[in-house]
Amino acid sequence: MRRSDRWGWLRDLRSFAGTREGRSLALIIVAAVAVRLALLPTTAHLTDVFTDEFTFKRHVALIHERGLIETFRDTNTSYVFYHYALWLLSLPYGWLGGSFDTSSSSLRALVKIPPLLVDVALVATVYAVTRSIWPKERGEWGPLAVAAVVAFHPVVVYDSAVWAQIDAVVAISALAAIAFAARGQPMAACAMLAFGLLNKPQPVIFVPIVAVLIWRNSGTRGLLRGAAAGLAVTIVPVLPWLIAGDGARLVHVYRKLFSNGGGDVTALTQNAWNLWWFIPFEKVPQAKDVLASIGGLDLSYQRFSLGLSMAAALLALAYAWRFATLRGGLLAASYVAVAFYVLPTSTHERYMYPMAALLAPVVLVESRYRWLYAMLSVTLFANMFLVAPPVASWSRRWDDALFTHYVAGVNVLAFLAYTWLLVSELTAARHRELPVIVLERASAD
Repeated sequence: MRRSDRWGWLRDLRSFAGTREGRSLALIIVAAVAVRLALLPTTAHLTDVFTDEFTFKRHVALIHERGLIETFRDTNTSYVFYHYALWLLSLPYGWLGGSFDTSSSSLRALVKIPPLLVDVALVATVYAVTRSIWPKERGEWGPLAVAAVVAFHPVVVYDSAVWAQIDAVVAISALAAIAFAARGQPMAACAMLAFGLLNKPQPVIFVPIVAVLIWRNSGTRGLLRGAAAGLAVTIVPVLPWLIAGDGARLVHVYRKLFSNGGGDVTALTQNAWNLWWFIPFEKVPQAKDVLASIGGLDLSYQRFSLGLSMAAALLALAYAWRFATLRGGLLAASYVAVAFYVLPTSTHERYMYPMAALLAPVVLVESRYRWLYAMLSVTLFANMFLVAPPVASWSRRWDDALFTHYVAGVNVLAFLAYTWLLVSELTAARHRELPVIVLERASAD
């Protein structure tokens, strides 16, 4: 690559910023930031456990007191790369004499800065991805509309500004990885997946989808190059802990995280209004309890849910294989996000979050997915808001409410409808009945 071409993207960015489209996107981002700043004083009050905000404040205080390298010696955190952000924030905050008391309002604002910035990155990523599938002849409003939907999506706003969470990282990781994989850039795709996994473990569910897209668009060599890039991105940030001899602790944290829904967590559902929300907890409190005995073999709820999840994953992989484009990858990954929320035991209320970003570019151009997107957005926000309300006295008020079971039913029906849409499209494609819809720009654009 010539030296003059290396910074071409920067010139393109400066040129874009001066256009009407660029200014409109900037206004959307500024308005989104303003909404989040207004909500910073609020807190999501979880049930029977510390809030995520409180946990992050403890981490910042611990990093300030003992240093970044001590993080995994005193906590079970799995947010490896995110602690770099907390560490960088703690430095100027400490120099300015900020209070590291967990009740401090300034510390609350501090730990919400990274989620706010990640939201900005998510809006920009969604906009860029939508431009890739939005027909140029339709004008500039489409990608801006999708960017605005995500910027002001109640789930996205509540997750960062109130909950202090960084689930947007999972969505960014999946969006960017799928876009790069579909464009034949396997190294960038795997690097983005690795970045997501370093921050939160949930991007692991998108690895098979991205692998299929890479294989279809870049071949075996692309897979090998991508794996090397992902490995490099994974190793470099954790080197300080590996050198300090904390490798075993890191392995223990992630092994515990990926077993039984998180170590000691064995309940059927962790506040997710999904398939398992219908079963009374007092009757079947454990995911390992026996659901049925078949031929003398005991089938637990956990194993049954694993079987359902594997079936959903296979459908998503088949879809991504058949439609190895950006659109196909987004639909398959969004389906996986919904399945990851609805089917497995011991899932959390926020596990469907990536759907809000992954499906948004597609619903702009395909009306048959809009009702599904709207329905799941409403149910997900209701789940998040009522499980962790912004008022402490509301906490646990709706735990046993009958309407939560209706919401769970809507989620299950929506998942079944999503399954039917993908299966019907695959069937139509097999019989060559699927109309050709050109949604993606030429690679030269």
